Amino acid sequence: MLTKAEEWPSSEVVRAVERSDAEFAEFSHAWGELIRAVARARGRGASFSGVEHGLTLAQAVLLESALAAEHPTVGEIAHAADISSPAATRMLQQLERKGLVCRRRSEVDERATLVSVTEEGRRALETHQAHVHERLRTLFQQVEPRLRPVLVELLYTMRDFVGRL
Repeated sequence: MLTKAEEWPSSEVVRAVERSDAEFAEFSHAWGELIRAVARARGRGASFSGVEHGLTLAQAVLLESALAAEHPTVGEIAHAADISSPAATRMLQQLERKGLVCRRRSEVDERATLVSVTEEGRRALETHQAHVHERLRTLFQQVEPRLRPVLVELLYTMRDFVGRL
């Protein structure tokens, strides 16, 4: 039989576990809120600065991927944007209807579709990026300067974790 001093777990350990569970519950709730906010932002098209073609976050990523390569194919854009080719095709069709990209068959490989971003697409992306940059700047300025390096490190940690989900 254990003496009072040998009882396990000690009340301090139990309180620490309860505190840890409460902290984890709060973390888990905040994580869920963040993921839901990102999902809402991904699907929400923004129309600002008088621009007719507001872009969703996913469309902006696709345009950025298209601009990063010279004469990219739909498959290359999909790979760079980390989405499936059918999803990229659907989004590019939407962007083409808006006049933001042009798609054409490759003369070298007729199975491939080449994509180019129009001037209107570049302007829409630049406007989108400026809007996002402005919002990020506002958020950044609201964080205490001493906490900014910690926040940056946490963002990279979260990015890596999400990549492994």
